[in-house]
Amino acid sequence: MALGRALLLGVLGWHAGAESGASKEDAVRAGSAVVCPQRSGERVSMHSTDRLPEASGTIQLECRGGTTLLDVEVDSMKPASLFGGDYNTYVLWVVPPRGAAENLGEIPLEGNRGRLRVSTKATEFAALVTAEPHFLVSTPSSFIVLENKPDANAPVFRYAVLEGVYSFQRSTLADSMEARGKVPHRCETGVHRAPARTPCRSGAPCARCAQARRRRWTETLDLWHRHEDRNAIDAQPRETVRLAAAAQHLATEASFRTVR
Repeated sequence: MALGRALLLGVLGWHAGAESGASKEDAVRAGSAVVCPQRSGERVSMHSTDRLPEASGTIQLECRGGTTLLDVEVDSMKPASLFGGDYNTYVLWVVPPRGAAENLGEIPLEGNRGRLRVSTKATEFAALVTAEPHFLVSTPSSFIVLENKPDANAPVFRYAVLEGVYSFQRSTLADSMEARGKVPHRCETGVHRAPARTPCRSGAPCARCAQARRRRWTETLDLWHRHEDRNAIDAQPRETVRLAAAAQHLATEASFRTVR
């Protein structure tokens, strides 16, 4: 019960001051392009950064009629929650020649390994994996853990990352232990708290959505205490994430309209 109360307080702790330091302008990074010719497949290696030096990964690409299928496998990973603060999960991104980075989805971990099968309309892009507060972020964080290996003959694509926005306790997991077995469920690790704690960068109030999030979390705790099916429990915090992300999007649009 004490754990439940602590998690509930975490969800209700929506605030705009979660930053470790003041927010900065979005930083710009560069990545080497991957090209997937039509009607052909290619295997791309991912290399780790100082954030998670032991990690590795591969992407099996297959292009069909203007769509690129990606089968991503990562290894020697550690739970993103070990970074502390707002970080809770890993997200796969592709960066096209023009436009913003595309969030292709969350990579779930089973022990130190993970797999994700997704698709994109891009046939030329840079690929990266980042630690994030939740799976519906719209811009990569600066906590890049994997990226496709550079190719001196390939184009270089530039993309924006968020810096100085999310709080953290460690900038690298080099000395952290890997998880054994299944990585703990969101309701046990507090991953579902992230959308309620992630700073609303627009600074606009989201009272209506905050009420919906609190109601959703009450339902989650009820399912958890009744030992309901874990898939049903997991669906609740994911819906909370969607509500929080929608609230931030609406608040940002409202702030832009006010400025104009």
